[in-house]
Amino acid sequence: MNASRRAWPTVAIVSMVPALCLLVLCFLANEFITSAYAGIRGTGKYCGVVIFDRWDTCFLLSGDFITYVSESVKSKLRPYSGRAMQVDASDVFQPTNPGDALIRKYEIVGPAPAPDEWSMVDGLELVARSDFGQGGAPVFWIEIRNTSTSPISVDLSAVGPTLLASTRDAAHFGSDGRSAAVITRVSLFSALAGEIMRDGVRYSWSSAIPSLSYRPDRFLLEPGQTMKARITFSAPAGEYQFICGYGGGVHEKKSIASNAISFDVDARGIATLVR
Repeated sequence: MNASRRAWPTVAIVSMVPALCLLVLCFLANEFITSAYAGIRGTGKYCGVVIFDRWDTCFLLSGDFITYVSESVKSKLRPYSGRAMQVDASDVFQPTNPGDALIRKYEIVGPAPAPDEWSMVDGLELVARSDFGQGGAPVFWIEIRNTSTSPISVDLSAVGPTLLASTRDAAHFGSDGRSAAVITRVSLFSALAGEIMRDGVRYSWSSAIPSLSYRPDRFLLEPGQTMKARITFSAPAGEYQFICGYGGGVHEKKSIASNAISFDVDARGIATLVR
């Protein structure tokens, strides 16, 4: 400590204590927020619906989270396409944190464990349909249907609309295939709209739920009821696919996925369905 610091009067040091405490609290709060959004993807068990997209890239979809499965080992999961499975990953690569990960070695454990009552997915059906209209913008409806005979509590933060794209920079997103999710880790509860820049390219989205005057974290869906949400994307010319997941995080239990919808966007921003 230098002489000038030793000469600080006691009163000055005491007066700094509240400020220092506030600084520490702000730092801790920032660390907590960062940790909440970041997540180190290590070895261990992963769950999700097995998806092979239009480019044959394989991933596990669990709500608004994606975990890619390497091209070299994806064939083991092909018989389980569309099913919620659990794998035990012994080699996981995550290029960025926060960011999606790539499973490079794993063993299939079996069907994803059933969730608890608070995270019920049985009895729910998730359906996606396009609504491009005359303007040709990539607009989609997500329908969550209660096909059971009992009310089901639906968690909006676990509904994850996901936009996949053909990209030569898939490795930047965690994928080693021909495609990657350019919009992911977005839920119907987290934001009404947003945008993301990928290598100077802007992708944006917005959502609306006509039946809800505000967005609670949870709402009750009665037997036979359907909740509809409208998702609008803005993306540059290219090849895309839309899919939506509902369920927990990457290490959680059973989840469900909607049907996938393939489309292309031309230089004018007009979307066209691809069969």
